Order: sequence, then C-alpha cells, then structure tokens
Amino acid sequence: MGAPKQRWTSEEEAALKAGVAKHGPGKWRTILRDTDFSAVLRLRSNVDLKDKWRNLSVTAGGYGSREKARMALKQGKRVPKVNIEPMDVDADNLDNVHDTVIDAKPLAVVVEPSQRECSSEKSVARLDDLILEAIKKLKESSGSNKTAIASYIEEQYWPPADFQRLLSTKLKALVATGKLMKSNQKYRIAPSSVSLGGRSTKVHSTEDDKQNICIRQLTKPQVDAELDMMTHMNKEEAAAFAAKAVAEAEVANAEAEEAARAAEAAEAEAEAAKAFLDAVMLTVQNKNAASAILRAC
Repeated sequence: MGAPKQRWTSEEEAALKAGVAKHGPGKWRTILRDTDFSAVLRLRSNVDLKDKWRNLSVTAGGYGSREKARMALKQGKRVPKVNIEPMDVDADNLDNVHDTVIDAKPLAVVVEPSQRECSSEKSVARLDDLILEAIKKLKESSGSNKTAIASYIEEQYWPPADFQRLLSTKLKALVATGKLMKSNQKYRIAPSSVSLGGRSTKVHSTEDDKQNICIRQLTKPQVDAELDMMTHMNKEEAAAFAAKAVAEAEVANAEAEEAARAAEAAEAEAEAAKAFLDAVMLTVQNKNAASAILRAC
C-alpha cells in the first residue's frame, strides 16, 4: 500500500499553473522534467498533475475536461485537448462568488440503452483510428511499442479505465486483419494491406491466377477416368497435367488460409468490441450512480 497523498501546497499549485501556461495542458511529463518546476513538484506524478489540473478546471469553469470528453464521446466526436482560459472576476462581486458555487446544481445526464450501444460501436471504431494516428505521429522507423502508443493516446485523449487491456486486444485484432505489422514487440502500419469492409484481403498475382484457374470438384468416377487417362499420356502431357493439378491445389490452399485469417480477425474484432462495450457500460453506470448521490445531497 503506497504512501498517503499529501495536500497540495500553494507553491505546488502555482508551479502547476505556470507549467501549463508554458507547455500547455496534457504535457505533464514535460512539466515534471522542466527544471523550473521539477524541484517544487518532485513529490508529484503525472497522474497527480492531471487530476489536480482537472479539479482546478472544474472550479474555474464549472465543467472539467473529463466531463467534456465524455460528452464528446457520446456525440461521436474526437476529443482534443482542452485549453482552459482564465476566468475574469469582477472585484465588486467577489462576495457573491461563494454563494454562486453553493447554489449550483449538478446536471443529470440520462443515456438511453440504444444510445449506449451506438456510442460504444463508434468508440471501438475510433480506437482503431487513435492507434493508427499514434503510430503515424510518433514516426518511429522501426515501429512503436505498446507503451509509446498508450502514452500518446493518454496525453491527447481521455481513455476508459481499463484502456491498457483494450489496447492489447485491439492491437492483436489490427495485426490479425493485416492493418498493422508486429516485429520485436513494435507495431508498424502495413504498407501494402488492402482493406475491404474492415477485412484484410491478400492479393495473389501469380501466373496461375491470371489464367483464372477453376477448382474442380470431381466425383469418384471422374477421378477414376482421369487416372485411366493419365496412364496413356506421354511425358509432356503428364508433366502439363501434373503442373495444372499442383496449381489448382495451391489456389485451394491459399483460399483456405484466407478464410482462416478472416475468421480469426472476425473473432478478435468481436472480442475487442465486447470488451470496449463492457467498459463503456461500466463508466455510464458509475456516472449515473455519482449523479444520484449528488442529487441526494
């Protein structure tokens, strides 16, 4: 069990505000590494900075960036970083500020089941886009590992609570569908993948495919007849017949492998979608419970 959290001092709050003004919100690791603030914030982690800044934002604007992110998630929009502008306060009305905060009532948000399902499906689709965006933005020649991808998404957006598990499942699904290539625990965008309806398709360009080889389903009498015919062939005819049979077998094997890959990709995507749906439902339930507690108070 870790050490108890210490209350924020005025010096730490001032350093946090100055760091955000200098580097922008979301750059918590950069602020902690900055020599201007590292001494004052040495006991704080990037999670502490993020939580404290969210609390300060709620106090200043009445609506935190986490709430804005969740609302945008329901609307099917990408959630960028939120820059909080300082609030101008009239010195003559300072006495009324405290009363205004006390009288504020929480906003209850009711989400219908159909809206939850639609939102979760869009969220799964956006998780694919976020992973691809992270790899593109990081621009690592040998590919980006899972930690780097997770750090980028966590700094730019508000992921769900079990984001790490969802990320692992989704990376596996993207590799299975051919959208990503994995090498030495690093992921790169596949350069020659062809996507049709979310499924990866391998393009065969052999001479046999160009000749439009048809796979024949032969009955036992037909097989016996062909075997009898082969006994009367010369060497050249037998070689040509054997080459054609090998080509047909290769095409059939390739189609079987492609069907197996498609089934594996569909299973991985279904698993990722279910996991993300469970996370969204849990988040909505927790939020509704918190709203009920606030209304009771």
